[in-house]
Amino acid sequence: MPSRLHRAALAYAARGIPVFPCQPRGKEPATTRGLLAATTDAAAIESWWQSAPDLNIGIATGAPSGVWVLDIDNEEGEASLRNLEATHGPLPATIEVITGRGRHLYFRLGEHSLRNSVGRIGSGIDVRGDGGYVLAPPSVHPTTRLYTWSVDSAESFSDAPDWLCRLAEAAETDGKGRSLEGWHRTLTEPIHEGSRNVTLASLAGKLLCHDVNLIVVIDILHCVNIARCVPLLAAQDVDRIAVSVARTHLTRRGDRT
Repeated sequence: MPSRLHRAALAYAARGIPVFPCQPRGKEPATTRGLLAATTDAAAIESWWQSAPDLNIGIATGAPSGVWVLDIDNEEGEASLRNLEATHGPLPATIEVITGRGRHLYFRLGEHSLRNSVGRIGSGIDVRGDGGYVLAPPSVHPTTRLYTWSVDSAESFSDAPDWLCRLAEAAETDGKGRSLEGWHRTLTEPIHEGSRNVTLASLAGKLLCHDVNLIVVIDILHCVNIARCVPLLAAQDVDRIAVSVARTHLTRRGDRT
């Protein structure tokens, strides 16, 4: 009989939400293609979860799924959100998931094009959009806590208010990338679990856009992983991130030529 995770992955796909496998009780992708493997193909999903029934479920955010996620981390993120709502107005009820350390608020992407950002909207608040992913219920957090639907969850994805979309769009980039101050803060502070993949991928993209050799990029990512990531990513995961970003970078550059 299919596991609960297996059945849930198929159910997401049936609703048109692309999924891919992540490590059991972990957040790292369980395929070499990472979130690029996200699919609604039932045969692929059957193959993944039949071979490993306890795989966690990743949802590719942004354009693939048509949703983006506001990741509220612990009380720090909740305090930041309260301040934002006091200034701009309350958020609408939407699909909400309780995570191992906070909650995820899902919003309809609509015509927006949102990428990932970490702590830019407010301390403890991350954005997951194009190029990002989140774990979905009933995945198991590394703390062994289950990802669960909130009792306050709405029945469907809501549109985010304009003020939140503006903040998310402004947070994702400063011109062609993160400001020097933003990169300095990123590379001189700990990069915690949940932000490691996105941060290293952003750094790889930044370096590749400036024509830094891929071998050098991989070396830099390993140095940052050792110096800043808490806990460390496995070496093969760092390699995978660099190669995945490089492949996307080359594809986009080819599209422009």
